[in-house]
Amino acid sequence: MNAKATIAVAVVLSAGRVLVGRRRDDAADAPGRDEFPGGKVEAGEAVELAAARECLEESGVDVIVGRRLHVARATSSGGAIEIHFHRASPVDANVSPQPPFIWLKIEDLARCQFPPANAEVVRQLLAEEDTG
Repeated sequence: MNAKATIAVAVVLSAGRVLVGRRRDDAADAPGRDEFPGGKVEAGEAVELAAARECLEESGVDVIVGRRLHVARATSSGGAIEIHFHRASPVDANVSPQPPFIWLKIEDLARCQFPPANAEVVRQLLAEEDTG
């Protein structure tokens, strides 16, 4: 029986914007869907450190990881996964992310096509934006 993989995700927020990318059309999981930067937690690695590492590797944006927003369970092509979403902020807000990542206005998240496991985090962000 395969152990459940833990995925760490950085939800990077800065000046009313959020860091979002689009998965490749040939990706094994959620092809062509939008995503926040993140990836697999390595053995012995803290989830927060994994979120920061994956964000830097994928987007080129160095972040400070804050509180957990949500934990979702899903199934990927590799089996069961547990996704930990953490709020994060850029160390330098002037750094431009590497493609496919861009800064997107939070209100524009409503038009994005995220995998279902992201729905609660997107809902939280949009609700925060509505209340200011």
